[in-house]
Amino acid sequence: MTFMSSIQLETPNPKLETDLRELAQDIVRRAMKGGATAAECVVREGDEFSTLVRLGQVETLKESGSRSIGVRVFNGQRAASTYSSDFSRDSLDRMVKSALELSKITSEDPFGGIPEASQLGQLTGDLDLYHEDVYSLAGPERIEYARRAEKAALDFDPRIKNSEGGSFDAATGRKVLVNSHGFVGEYRRSYCSVAAVPIAQTEDGAMQRDYWFSVARTLAKLESPEQVGKVAAQRTLRRLGARKAKTAEVPVIFDPMIATSILEHISKGSTATRSTEAHRF
Repeated sequence: MTFMSSIQLETPNPKLETDLRELAQDIVRRAMKGGATAAECVVREGDEFSTLVRLGQVETLKESGSRSIGVRVFNGQRAASTYSSDFSRDSLDRMVKSALELSKITSEDPFGGIPEASQLGQLTGDLDLYHEDVYSLAGPERIEYARRAEKAALDFDPRIKNSEGGSFDAATGRKVLVNSHGFVGEYRRSYCSVAAVPIAQTEDGAMQRDYWFSVARTLAKLESPEQVGKVAAQRTLRRLGARKAKTAEVPVIFDPMIATSILEHISKGSTATRSTEAHRF
């Protein structure tokens, strides 16, 4: 893949940001005018960059932008949703029309609807979810982040023989939500990450791999590529020479990554159970 070092990433057009709010409000007005008893509209836009470097060479490079819009309309206790990535007038007309038509034939849901205006709230102040610096690096510098992380892992110990790559990712996004109860809200978010996946090998040819990464909302809080590569190498090397333990009753201490994963599964399982039980009633 050819990479052009002259790539420039522009900051979002302020007028476009204003238009997204106005567009969402207009979609809700059109849905209500078309006969909906309630409606809400969500508009999203974002940019994404991703690169993977393996053994110093760029393997994948992706840069993309996207926009989407969706409307949910209610016809009494009947609801329907439609979505589009085409923001042309004709496409938006079809989206609203289709949602209104579908809402007339869907099954009634006694619990369907949007929250009452008195139940709506809005957080004030900056939640610190968005930072422009995630796109402050030029394209070649982003690739170099990935290359530095991989190199730090490969240089850490002679037993690190190979690599599944170093990577760097960055993304920004914006979401606008408007409903027919007068709510208009939005937020912006950003993130960037750097990672490395080294492979270690023993003298008898046994191989192990592990990884490490850093993720942050702002480039300023991202761990250095060298630190990420170092930790990835350490985690990989400690896997070498593993042996099967004898059966015994012993205390178990989970790696922080495993412990977090277990808690996530328990939490999601509990949420799913509560949701299922709620539907039964």
